[in-house]
Amino acid sequence: MPEPKGRMNVMIEQVVTVKNYLAEQPNQTEKQLMEALGFKKNTLYRLLSNLANDPMICVDGKYPVLARGRQLSLRAVENYLNKLEKDRGEGPKPAERLLYLYINLHNSIPFGGLSMNEIKRGYEELIEKSGGKSPSEVALKRMIFRDLVELEGIGINIQRPSTGSPKYCLAERYLPKLSPDSAAAVYVSMLLYENTLLDKATTCAKNEIEKTFLKNAGMKSGLLSERIYVIGDTLSHPEEFGDTLGKLVRAVIEGFEQKISYAKVNGEVSERIIRPVGIVSKRNVWYVIAYAPERKDYRTFRVDQIVYIVNYENNTFKYPKGFSIANHIGDSWGVYCNDPVRKVQLKFSRAVANRVKNLRYHHSQEIIEEGRDGSLIVEFEACGFKELQTWILQWGPEVEVLEPLDLREQVRERARQVVQLYGRRRKKT
Repeated sequence: MPEPKGRMNVMIEQVVTVKNYLAEQPNQTEKQLMEALGFKKNTLYRLLSNLANDPMICVDGKYPVLARGRQLSLRAVENYLNKLEKDRGEGPKPAERLLYLYINLHNSIPFGGLSMNEIKRGYEELIEKSGGKSPSEVALKRMIFRDLVELEGIGINIQRPSTGSPKYCLAERYLPKLSPDSAAAVYVSMLLYENTLLDKATTCAKNEIEKTFLKNAGMKSGLLSERIYVIGDTLSHPEEFGDTLGKLVRAVIEGFEQKISYAKVNGEVSERIIRPVGIVSKRNVWYVIAYAPERKDYRTFRVDQIVYIVNYENNTFKYPKGFSIANHIGDSWGVYCNDPVRKVQLKFSRAVANRVKNLRYHHSQEIIEEGRDGSLIVEFEACGFKELQTWILQWGPEVEVLEPLDLREQVRERARQVVQLYGRRRKKT
């Protein structure tokens, strides 16, 4: 006979209690946790086992609970439960299956739910861990269907597969689970986007975090923005570009053409039709990679230089087969890749050596020599030398180009022009 429906509600409440308690008061001992919640060890371990797939509670196989001076591991929990179940060998109880099914359906809401095959794989793992015998495929599907009906019987609405979706999904709103520390970190990271292309979008998200997380945690969001100050390049009028980025994102996802007016650095404005295939961000500057039909090639455009944009939603295109933004950018120093990939060697002075050691400026970067004077020779293979040349000049006398010789000459010529500029006598005003 199935267990009473009330048992399922009790287990869900217990799991939620443990989860909320650990999120608010992590790293207490097992004894403190059991005393605070009134659970015995076997009950606590069963509840922790059901939270094994929750990324907020079980991180890298470790729980925020101390056992014998160390973090309690998922393996320790499973070993303890296996000992309890050693002689039973009858698989998980119905209530445990229902709880497992509910938690996994809830965690999958952002991904549109779970397919029957995904649910079956989960059940097979659960049954194996509990020491039960794996049923036939037909019996397993019957078990899952019974459990789905059981969940619906206690008031949990489940959207079943339809022509629109082949998955089972909970008919409820998904709210991200964030600890106060995580919410504060996410909130502060959004300060990076003030007066940038993402200002409008992140302002809405910041407001939601303030209402949902920070106030409930007793934190004063106003103090965060007052006491943490972000310095960086920003736009003079970010409100003019926020909608442009949103339109580009839609075009990339939905695959339709756009007409843009684009202002070059020299101020010249031109119109063109583009097929956006990807968006790249480099140091808070956003670029769209698009196929230009009239050029029959891919082009890179700075989003903040797009003066005007019109969606041609009826002019759809198929995403190019095998195309990858990561592969397209490839070995580029930044976002432009209109020259061949070549080996580059740079010598950094002792004054900046530690900074260079701690940061990775290019995926192929390697330190090939450390001098006795504390200097470093760094080597990488890259293209996009126009961007690289500008970056090198920012270091002033702290870096020297060793290879290739033409890049060395280009940097030398730019440095000569700077010296010539400052060598002129400035007229008094």
